[in-house]
Order: sequence, then C-alpha cells, then structure tokens
Amino acid sequence: WAAHEKAVGSLAKRLGFTQVSLSSEVMPMVRAVPRGYTVCADAYLTPKIHLYLTEFSAGFKGGLKDVDVLFMQSDGGLTPMEQFCGSRAVLSGPAGGVVGYAVTCYGFMEKKPVIGFDMGGTSTDVSRYAGQYEHVFEATISGITLQAPQLDISTVAAGGGSRLFFR
Repeated sequence: WAAHEKAVGSLAKRLGFTQVSLSSEVMPMVRAVPRGYTVCADAYLTPKIHLYLTEFSAGFKGGLKDVDVLFMQSDGGLTPMEQFCGSRAVLSGPAGGVVGYAVTCYGFMEKKPVIGFDMGGTSTDVSRYAGQYEHVFEATISGITLQAPQLDISTVAAGGGSRLFFR
C-alpha cells in the first residue's frame, strides 16, 4: 500500500535516514519478493553510487555543475547524473556494450541479427540485437530476482566492476 510506505518513508527521513528507497517508487510491480529484492538493491547501491559520483564530480572544475552528464542505465537509456540510481544501474555496463555493438555492427540494410558476447575478467554477458532492443522487466542476477527495466542480457558468473580514473 503506497500510502503506508510513503508514511514510513517520511518518518524514516525525519529520523535522519539519508537514503530511503520505497518499492512503490522504485518499481511498483506485483510480486512482493522480487520487488523487495529490487528495493533492497536500490537502498544499498544508490548511496554508494551517489558517493562515487560526488567524488567523481569533485575532480572537475566547478564539480560538473554546468555540464550535462548522462549515465547509461540497465535498459540502454541515459539518465542525468542526479537521477542515476542503484536499481537501474545493475546492468548498466553490459547495456552500454549492447548499445555499442547495435550501433556499430548491425546492418540496417541486411537486417541480420547480431549476437553480443562480452567477456570480462569475472563475468560474461550474452545478448542479441535484431533491429530493436529487447527489454525485460525482471531478471535473476547472481541468484537475486530484480524487477527493473533492462536489456535482455544473460550474464554468467556476474563479477565485480571497474572504475575510470583520470590523473
């Protein structure tokens, strides 16, 4: 019940919680368990992402306040830095790979489907592009079922991540 959840969220903010993720806002879909996993992932990851983005921005003149910075989401779309959140970031890296090979490898004249195989040091992502992005709204990643719009990417042995630094 969204009204009850919002009331508890307001109370948590008044008590000093800096991060409050509400499932009715993060992913208002049925199925309580995946919805619960999704909001827990969001509550855990969003503060970490915001801390990273604060540190990242501080390395630039003016803290990137006058620059439109967009981040890739798991669904292949871009979002402003301030709206980038944990539940939409889980497969953002592999989604960038899908967008990249879709733009560079798919022949719009031939219309031949392309298979993406992205092998990293700790995981492998497999996807397909046949002229349009294939989306799912629920996927199991590392044994956890998350409800969030994302490109249809099969991940084997999901691992860590990488960070870009500039000196």
